[in-house]
Amino acid sequence: MTSNLVSPLRCLTSNDDDRSGSLKLRDLSLATRSGVRGVHASQWLKSESLPHELQPNTIEALPDHRLLMALSTREFWLLDPDNPSGDTEPTFERTKPGVWPLYNQNSHAWLVLSGEPRADMLAKLCGVDLRSKAFPLGTVAQTQMALVSTIIAHHLWRGEPVFSLFIDQSLTDFAWEALQDAMAEFNTTR
Repeated sequence: MTSNLVSPLRCLTSNDDDRSGSLKLRDLSLATRSGVRGVHASQWLKSESLPHELQPNTIEALPDHRLLMALSTREFWLLDPDNPSGDTEPTFERTKPGVWPLYNQNSHAWLVLSGEPRADMLAKLCGVDLRSKAFPLGTVAQTQMALVSTIIAHHLWRGEPVFSLFIDQSLTDFAWEALQDAMAEFNTTR
């Protein structure tokens, strides 16, 4: 089946600099993600054999390489960075009263920032201290980056620590350009 989904960054290119320690920005907007929200969302996760006692603003790797992100006690996103999304919305036929599906596939772009100086680079755009000591793996911040509301998750992807950035799709071009501009300083001087 061919997907009809299109990345909000379809006209821009990524930074494929392979130098050791250099920053890389990838567009995972077409990777699979969905979620649930509601007063009984935690119980629904339990019924699906998913971790259900996550603290708000945390992210946890699952045994099948997916990620579960808790934005509150009532909102959870299920992320699958290595699987492209199909062109149909996920079905949540097993949800129950007090649990609503989230179709964040269509609301947020998903960017992944990797490279050793990623926290220092984001300090140019974001007021949150994202250094590992203050923002360890498994932590999520709901903040602003370059004046754009952004969810930042610190986790491992393919064995490397990264920041996943979730940004409203309508502001993705602006955020991408701000990130590329900040990255240029770090990729040329280090």
